[in-house]
Amino acid sequence: MKFIDAYVIDFASDNEKVGLADKIREVKASYNAFSVGNAIHAFEQVVEFYNWLGSKHTKETYGVNSNLARNLPGALMQDWLIHVMLSLTKNTPELFLFTEVKVPFGNYPLWEKGGVVYRQPSEKSDLAVGFLQSKNGEIIRSKDPWPNKVYAAQRDLNGCSVIPLITVNSKIRVSQSEFFDWQGREQLMTKGHPHCLSVQVALRKEMDYSVVEAAQAGDKFFLLGAGGETNVCPDREELIRFIKTVGDHIQERMF
Repeated sequence: MKFIDAYVIDFASDNEKVGLADKIREVKASYNAFSVGNAIHAFEQVVEFYNWLGSKHTKETYGVNSNLARNLPGALMQDWLIHVMLSLTKNTPELFLFTEVKVPFGNYPLWEKGGVVYRQPSEKSDLAVGFLQSKNGEIIRSKDPWPNKVYAAQRDLNGCSVIPLITVNSKIRVSQSEFFDWQGREQLMTKGHPHCLSVQVALRKEMDYSVVEAAQAGDKFFLLGAGGETNVCPDREELIRFIKTVGDHIQERMF
């Protein structure tokens, strides 16, 4: 996945898109935990930017079309969620934050040819919070002050494995098939890590919401807005529910 900062670098050297780079810098400044931003307070501003980004005028002015029209909003939302999670882990700086790195579903004993071998199937999580485990089994906590580094490359883990406390699947526009895909991975993740909270967070939906209720997944599924590509109405109450769910989980497992 291409991160939002990489888009800004590319756009800044493109005469057609240099204005778009400035707009992205502006909205990121509102939520950037590494400066003076506040991701929770900036929620409505992020949604407003998403609506602006999807408008016909913006797309024509800055050449936002095809794959870019799909991928750029997703990169923005994932980046914003990273900073939301940074805000929620302010009192637990010993927790690492990860994005787009492999998170094992667990260590499973599997029978093969009359013997037993241990396998670690994994997924590349949009966002994960937890500890690291070294090759010799040592649990590693972050020693950096808050806000600590967000690990965004597998090589930065130096061969260690992620022990997740929380995983977040991020979607700008969630479809029914994407919901069921996440639910299958959520079930495997929580079997291998019984104390891991695995959630899906979407800005808007293209699905029948009743499937969430039928799947009894409402406590782990968060829909932060309603509307189309240019007129999403942010749901702050749903964001507060997400914040409370994550905060309660951290409180229960870390204190």
